[in-house]
Amino acid sequence: MNYSFNAPGIKKTIFIFIVAIQFIFITPAKVLAEEDDDKKAFFIPVGSSAKNFYGGMGITMGRTNSPDANQDGSVTGVSTDENLIGAGLFFGYQINDNVAVQGGYHDFGNDKFSGVSSGGPSWSAGPVSTDHEAEGWELGVMGRWPVSKRWYALGFIGKFWWESKETYNESGFISSIKESGSDTTYALGFEFDHGLKDRIVYRFMGSHHEVGNDGYDINSASAAVIYRFP
Repeated sequence: MNYSFNAPGIKKTIFIFIVAIQFIFITPAKVLAEEDDDKKAFFIPVGSSAKNFYGGMGITMGRTNSPDANQDGSVTGVSTDENLIGAGLFFGYQINDNVAVQGGYHDFGNDKFSGVSSGGPSWSAGPVSTDHEAEGWELGVMGRWPVSKRWYALGFIGKFWWESKETYNESGFISSIKESGSDTTYALGFEFDHGLKDRIVYRFMGSHHEVGNDGYDINSASAAVIYRFP
C-alpha cells in the first residue's frame, strides 16, 4: 500500500469530475424530451444483465481532529492544517427502490501539525511536525427515499476498513507509524436523478469516519456523479 499523498492524482480526479459535470449539463434537449421512451439508453441496453447496478466517483472535502492529538503541552508556535481534500469511488446494487448494497473507496488526503517543542523525556527540543494520511474501503447498506419526482433522501451505514500513516519530523529525525483497523461509518445526504434510462445522478453526502486507534475522526462532505444502469 502506497501511503504517500498523491496530489497530482487528486488533481486528475478533480479534472475528470469537472469534465463529467460539463458533459451532463450539456446533454441535448432532444434526449431529455425523450426520457419517457423505454427504448432510450446511451451506453447500456435497457433490461440488460447490468440492471440495478450503479457506480460513480466523487470529490471529498473534510476536516479532522488529528493535529490536536499531537499537542502534548511541550509545543509552542503551533500551526495546523485540519482540512482535507480527497477523492472516492462508489459501486452498488439496488435491491429494490429503497435499499441498496454499496461499497466504495476513500482517499482522504492528509492533514498537518507543526510547532516548536521544548523537549521531553525521549525527544530533544526543536521544530516538530507531523503529516497524517488516511484511506480505506467501506461496505454497507444505502437507504433511498423519494421526496419529489427527481430528489431522493439518502442514509448509509456500514463498515470502514481503514489504513493510516503518521509521519513525524522531530528536529530532523523522521519516523512513522502505520495503523489499520475497522470501524462503523455512517452518512446522510440526497441525490438528484435526471430520469433518463441511462440515469446520471448527482449525489451529495455528509459522512463520518473513524480512522485510527486514538479517537481520530474525519467529518466530510462529498459531491459525486453516479451512473445507474438502465
